Parts: sequence; C-alpha cells; structure tokens
Amino acid sequence: MHPPEPLSSWVSIGLTPEREVAHLWSLVLHAADIEHELFHGAAGWQLLVPEENIIRARQELLLFSEENQDWPPERPFRFERETIVENAPPVLPVIGGLVVFYGVTGAWESHSHWFDIGALDRFRVLHDGQWWRLVTALTLHADSVHLLGNIFFGGVLVYSLCRHLGSGIAWFSVLCTGVLANGINVFFHDDLYRSIGFSTAVFGMVGILSGMRLRRIGGWQEMVLALGSAASLLALMGSSGERTDLGAHFWGVFVGLLVGMLLVALGLAGKRVLAPAGQWLLFVASLAMVFGCWLFALYPRSGL
Repeated sequence: MHPPEPLSSWVSIGLTPEREVAHLWSLVLHAADIEHELFHGAAGWQLLVPEENIIRARQELLLFSEENQDWPPERPFRFERETIVENAPPVLPVIGGLVVFYGVTGAWESHSHWFDIGALDRFRVLHDGQWWRLVTALTLHADSVHLLGNIFFGGVLVYSLCRHLGSGIAWFSVLCTGVLANGINVFFHDDLYRSIGFSTAVFGMVGILSGMRLRRIGGWQEMVLALGSAASLLALMGSSGERTDLGAHFWGVFVGLLVGMLLVALGLAGKRVLAPAGQWLLFVASLAMVFGCWLFALYPRSGL
C-alpha cells in the first residue's frame, strides 16, 4: 500500500515489523471510523493518519491496548511432553518383584511365617514397636486376584508418576505415602486389626496424581475434577469385597493428595530437579528401605 497524498498532511503514529499487529491497529481505527492508511516500507509497517486525527487515533489505540493487555489469557498447566522427566522408567522390575515375592510367600490362607512376621498388626506396631510392618505389609498379598489387581492398576499409575517425577522421587513418594497411610489407619482400629497389600500404595498413587493436578492447575473446576476422580476410583476399586480395607484405601488417597500438592509446591513435579544418577540413587534407596524392613522382620533381635 502506498502512502496517501499529500504526505505533509499525514503523520505516522505507529511502526511495527509485524503485519498482523499493523492490521489490528487498522481494525481498531476502522471501528472508530477514523481515516487512516497503512504503509509498508523498509522499516516495517507504518500507521498514517491525518494531522487532525492524531490525538483521537492515539487515544483509541491506547484504550484498545489497556483493555486487551491480559489477552489472550495464559493456558493452564498441562502435563504435556515438555514436562516428561523420564521416558522409560523401570516399572516392570519392581512389579515383577512383587509377583516373585508372592510366589515365595504364597497366599494368606497358607498362614505362612511371612505373614506372621510381615503383616500390619496394630498390637505389634503400637505395643511391641514393630514399626517395620508398616512397610513389609505393602509387599504381601492375600491371593492371586488381590495381587493381579494391584500390579495392573499400580503399574499404570506408577508409570505415569515416574514419567512426571522421575523413578527415584516417584517410588520414594509412593513408599512414604503407603507407610504414612498405614500408620494413620492403625489408630482407627482395635488391637485385633491386621492388614496386608500394596493397594494402600496404589490408592496413594491416585491421590498423588490428583494432588499434583489440583495444586498445579488450581481453580474450582479443576479442584472438583481432581477430587471427583480420586473419589470415583476409591468408590469403584476400593469399597467392595469381603477383605477390602476401606480405611487403608481412604487414607491412601488422603495422604496421597497431600503428598502430590507438596511435590508441586516444592517444584518437584514435571521438572528435572535431580540428575539421572540422583534419581537412581533415590530409587535404590527406596528399594533398600523395603529390604531393610524385611531384615528387621526376619531378624528382630539382631540389632540391624
């Protein structure tokens, strides 16, 4: 477009290298019925108006700028590709370890020595100080159905957690969530209470993922979605069955929500806060905690 004639009666009130911005200015002045022209030269796009329209044109552009300074709004956070911390987390070896260990311990009906020394027993935890049962109980399963349900749902959930947190932070968080949930749960039962199973940690994973979403995105709609998802999974998978420990599942979700929000608040979600070596060390340390607790269970008087 060429500048209007005569040039002396027209003044440039804007210069931009971006064609879209120049045409946006033009639309604003068109809407205000202000005569103007766009001129494209070596320096970029110029907005020209007659001298008598300078003040009015500038006011219209200023008002438009003030009214649209926060537009477009920022998109809420989503766990997209750029937030993936670990692409191929080692989930199968841990899940496989639970299967192998079930082959060693057998089902709960067998009344094996493993269940006697490793099951979560309220009396022995609170009165005999056998705190390691809060951990060892997570690795025991009542039967093959119980095991398969936990490794399927747990495998899917922990895989997602490892991708967003890294294997070290994810497994450590899951272990801490399961232990804390077990610790809280024993206070709401009598001394005859006994419990086993990885499902407490599985529901902890549900809570962690929901808490991460809730804390990172915010807004009441996202709050309802996150809490609703956790409640729906709790109702679907954790509130039926003869041996279902609803309290353990509930406290797993509750503690997981808090842990998930804490992870985001500390800046640990969706960021490479640990080098791969650090993640592996924390991952190995989490496994060592489990093995160590079983050593305490097997050799309680050894002073380990």
